[in-house]
Amino acid sequence: MPSKKTVGAAPLITGILLAFQSAGTIVQNGLSLWSVPGLIGGCAAIVIGLGTLLEWDTFKRETVGSNRPSMAVLGFAAAAFFAGAAIAIA
Repeated sequence: MPSKKTVGAAPLITGILLAFQSAGTIVQNGLSLWSVPGLIGGCAAIVIGLGTLLEWDTFKRETVGSNRPSMAVLGFAAAAFFAGAAIAIA
């Protein structure tokens, strides 16, 4: 099982980078379709990372019979990936 520090550090670091990059874009260019959701997503990732690192009750992992993610979660992740790739290409 991975360490809680590594599990919490990944969204925390990613959230900090995304939030600062989006905030910089907002300051330089004003509000845009991509900078505002980027800032909100970065702040959400920071909260999730902190919650995992500080072991808030809401973010505790529940043990289930199988540690495999459900097909719905995998489908959602795949759809988000392909949507992001399509937007980046267009």
